[in-house]
Amino acid sequence: MTTYIADLKRIISGESIEISHEFLDKMIENISSVDPELRDELNYSAFWKLINNEQLSKQQIEYILTVLLDQDLLMAAIENPESDAVFTRSFTVLFFAAILHVDDSKKIVDEELVRRTIDASLQYLMKEQDLRGFVEKKGWAHAAAHGADLMESIAKHPFSTEEDALKILTNIHQIFSIATGFKDDEEERIARSFVTLSQHHLNESQLSAWLMNQAQTLKKVKNDTNKLQSYYSLLAFKNFLKSTFFLLERENIHDSLQDTIKELVKEIMY
Repeated sequence: MTTYIADLKRIISGESIEISHEFLDKMIENISSVDPELRDELNYSAFWKLINNEQLSKQQIEYILTVLLDQDLLMAAIENPESDAVFTRSFTVLFFAAILHVDDSKKIVDEELVRRTIDASLQYLMKEQDLRGFVEKKGWAHAAAHGADLMESIAKHPFSTEEDALKILTNIHQIFSIATGFKDDEEERIARSFVTLSQHHLNESQLSAWLMNQAQTLKKVKNDTNKLQSYYSLLAFKNFLKSTFFLLERENIHDSLQDTIKELVKEIMY
């Protein structure tokens, strides 16, 4: 392990090293580490450096995707929320997001494997129940934020479809429906995926209609005063709307969608 950690640090510092299958297997193994420095600051950071700097071959990238999919790491103990398996799932998500982000422009991965990755990802996003952000002594789980990064990578990938885009909207709704009080900027990350979605596949009219439907649905749930959950769901949606508005304004796009959001925020405010 000492040699492996030293190699990760060399990669992060910008040094080029030979990458073997054994090294890639070690990266996959450490996706699930509960050591936050090893999992996040070293293992994932080194992977991002390798993929972003084009230091992995097509065969190596496809090997990683295939192993992650074949081992079904996205679904690791997903029936047991608040277990350490959330780190396996949420960092597998980051590996997928990084690969799809780079493949968006480089078109390295075979279409069939990209399709398999997108399908597995969208299925996972509907099932994730553990939305913890920072976990004491174990670092960032952050499944909602990592999931948002993955949705953004899917939305802009040339192999994604309008059907995928609609599923992303369903996944965003799913996240809001189980929110229990976000505190780690999850809503802005989700908003970024929505803004990216607005630039691919779906038009302003479709997205405005979806936002208005979400607002009506969540406002109805709010009337059930026995459910604290309803309060957190509406709060998450309201914060998402605010982030989305300013992201759209910054990009100077979709004026009518901005207008819809302004009216919805006014309606939801106390």
